[in-house]
Amino acid sequence: MIIIGGMGALLGAFLGAAFIVLLPIGLNFAAHALSLPSSVASHLEMMLFGALIVTFLLFESHGLARIWRTAKHKLLIWPFPR
Repeated sequence: MIIIGGMGALLGAFLGAAFIVLLPIGLNFAAHALSLPSSVASHLEMMLFGALIVTFLLFESHGLARIWRTAKHKLLIWPFPR
């Protein structure tokens, strides 16, 4: 949760927790819509969590909190970039 959300930021803890809670719900909904067995959905969930942790550790070490701050900053200065 902290790895994906971002260490050292309170917002990162909340974003990571929300992501960890909402991702399985979305995956279960998608698996049900695609008529996949529940065992495939649970294995897919574990593989996706592992891939996300590795991806965030390699490419975005500050997590979702940093992505949120960057996106917010870019949207604030959008019409007139510096």
